[in-house]
Amino acid sequence: MRGPSTSTPSEPLRGRALGPFGESVAARFLEGRGARIVGRNVRVGHGELDLVVDVEGSLVAVEVKTVAAGRLGVEPLDRLDARQLEGLRRAMAAHRPAIRRLDAVGVVVGPGGVQVRWVPEVG
Repeated sequence: MRGPSTSTPSEPLRGRALGPFGESVAARFLEGRGARIVGRNVRVGHGELDLVVDVEGSLVAVEVKTVAAGRLGVEPLDRLDARQLEGLRRAMAAHRPAIRRLDAVGVVVGPGGVQVRWVPEVG
């Protein structure tokens, strides 16, 4: 599911600023599709869930991957590997109340705008 381009920041994002920007973009994107944000950067044990959202009465953990445009073939969600998925599953299992599923949102930030891709049930 690809969202419309939204405004880009006035200054190029680098390093640590890119992740929080992508998480904010993802939160707005999900809210625009009816999700309610329950938490951001939720620490659970040794793990962290980028977003916890309520989608139609079910709690969903959302992992957000953000990249700057410019490198050919770079897909943000390709950066979500098996080790990360296992850590996210452990964090979900420890969260109360129970989280029903894990979704991922990929955000590409470029000079022409922002592209968002939401993938339900990645793990």
